[in-house]
Amino acid sequence: MATELKMPKYGLQQDEGTVVQWQKKEGDRVEKGDILCELETDKALFDFEAPSDGYLRKILCGDGQTVPVLSLIAILTQTADEPFDIADSTPETDEPGPSPDPAPMAGKIAPSPAGGHVRKSPAARKLARELGIDLATVTGTGPEGRITRDDVERTAASTTSSPERREPLSRARKAIGAAMVSAKQTIPHFYLTVDVDITETEAWWQRELENRANLTLTDLIIQATARSLEAYGGLNASIDGNDIVYHDHAHIGLAVGTDDGLLVPVIERAEALTLDQIRETRTRIVTEARQGRLSGDARATITISNLGMFGVREFSAIINPPETAALAVGAIRDEVRPTESPAGFATRRIMTLTLSADHRAVDGLICARYLQTLRAALEDPAGFE
Repeated sequence: MATELKMPKYGLQQDEGTVVQWQKKEGDRVEKGDILCELETDKALFDFEAPSDGYLRKILCGDGQTVPVLSLIAILTQTADEPFDIADSTPETDEPGPSPDPAPMAGKIAPSPAGGHVRKSPAARKLARELGIDLATVTGTGPEGRITRDDVERTAASTTSSPERREPLSRARKAIGAAMVSAKQTIPHFYLTVDVDITETEAWWQRELENRANLTLTDLIIQATARSLEAYGGLNASIDGNDIVYHDHAHIGLAVGTDDGLLVPVIERAEALTLDQIRETRTRIVTEARQGRLSGDARATITISNLGMFGVREFSAIINPPETAALAVGAIRDEVRPTESPAGFATRRIMTLTLSADHRAVDGLICARYLQTLRAALEDPAGFE
């Protein structure tokens, strides 16, 4: 049986994708999970994996081609000689054929040799657009001639720049802007803020660092957020038209800033993971996101945005549709609070959390109760494992 492989849709605002390079050739035997090719969207690079065992019989979208999402890009069959029909299945593309290489611009590095797709990182692509640099005039020094951000900067430094310049929005910024405008216009946001006394938990975390390298307070927040959702299904849900879809597991999205904009890698089933498993997964997916890559196709059910490391005391996050909530984490600060000590007060470590919620799915009472549960979990280090 032939399997049609189509350009996947990784985000709500994605309308096309590019095949950067095929890792397998026509006729190759592949196993489920093998990387077939590398795909690129506005924001990141993705490894496209084989959905089943079989043979890569036909490649319909070559290296460097950009096609609309859900376009057919290849055919996979179970046997090497199985017949298949690809009539009328060639995808439409905005790159119908090779075009002549642009002439080198004065003062810039000579273009890459003709006949091959120029590989470039998402960061290099974004910077080139901002600086008005034609990537065909840049010589890549990365692996396999890949163009890096440094290559673009060197090319830009060799040109004469004007004191002022107008920068058009990049595709990534346009996509992010469109998504956020849509979210604010269509989601009835409301916000609740609570202070958390993180004193004991922070001290426990610092002691744990002796045995758990790279464990962060974010890992503790992820675990507490996920486990506290169990009794509050409306916050671990998504909106599908006029329906609320309740999820059995908490897939925690982490807002990660990159050179190309915001990416949201996902920790799947976070409520069932130990702290060590969360730490390992978080380290891997954040590193991939900062490299412009995302692995897996899981969708977050709630997103955490942490700006505390930048000294931001508190802020309100925009909900990432179709999710129904987002949690904003602020900086930890010293505050004098009344206590039962002989002095009557003490300096405590306080962290502010702001929950953004979709009024279609939940009301203020439910969100307030959830924040109480989450605060209790974060203030008691005995609950972490």
